[in-house]
Amino acid sequence: MQPVEEFEKGEKQMEDKIINLECIHLNLTVKSKEELLDLLSKDAVKVGAGDSSEDILEDLWNREKELPTAVGKGIAIPHCRSKSIKSSKLLFYRLNKGITWDVNEEINLAFAILTPNGENNQHLVLLSKISRHLLRKNFLEMLKNGSEEEIVNKILEITGE
Repeated sequence: MQPVEEFEKGEKQMEDKIINLECIHLNLTVKSKEELLDLLSKDAVKVGAGDSSEDILEDLWNREKELPTAVGKGIAIPHCRSKSIKSSKLLFYRLNKGITWDVNEEINLAFAILTPNGENNQHLVLLSKISRHLLRKNFLEMLKNGSEEEIVNKILEITGE
């Protein structure tokens, strides 16, 4: 195989992963939960999770209305299982400054878990794996200070991809 073909094959394999460098957003400045969810829904389309940012945004808000997704320690895990999602993706956001997520809950880190309707309980498995690691101080420190590559590699390790 030629080097260019190997590179393209490697790029395609990375695109197919649940998370890749395009899914990581560091040092982001947003002013509100609304702004972050809107950005997240647009980013989801860019990384191939679905075709309609409007539908994904609506699904995320519907989930937030059921039960807000802040989990403490300055972290939110907005997620949805939806017909709008074509390919499972995990996106990560590290904010420059905290934003109000819920009443009395400020966040500066967010994971988004997006899975298609037919994927059984994949979103719950991912949520559980990420949540367990959020209890570990070294994982939190890596999320707060690590590079895009470190974050992608650790999440791929956690999710078993």
